[in-house]
Amino acid sequence: MKASDIQKQRIKEIEGKADELVQKCEIMFVTSVDEKGYPRTCCVRKLSNKGFREIYFVTSKRSEKQGKAKHFETNTKSSVCFQQGGDSLTLVGEVEFITDRKEMQELWDDGDKSFFPKGIDDPKIRFIHFHALEATFWIEQKFRTVTYK
Repeated sequence: MKASDIQKQRIKEIEGKADELVQKCEIMFVTSVDEKGYPRTCCVRKLSNKGFREIYFVTSKRSEKQGKAKHFETNTKSSVCFQQGGDSLTLVGEVEFITDRKEMQELWDDGDKSFFPKGIDDPKIRFIHFHALEATFWIEQKFRTVTYK
């Protein structure tokens, strides 16, 4: 087996473990970039994911001057982090707002009803789809950073 094949196999293994980590985690850390160019990190509840590279969450546009939704309107760059036990995953990528009503209905969680009483029709709700462009893994004491296109 060639060295490049061994590296590909190791990456595939750690990516599989990252998928498992994300699946187990309900809470994640999301960073947006504010209007002054500073990072702002918040804890949010993950709605759904497609592996570790596609993460879905909801946020609110309650303020016209600050907050993740406002930041993402002007700068789609973001970072998402997961941690459980001694393992962690840091993702760098971009977000997009989900506007498709069917997709919003599929993602909706009744647990958010107290914050968004009108459900997906609440004017403040924003569904977010995060796409990872880079992943830094620290899983089972193995470190690796991988860039995706």
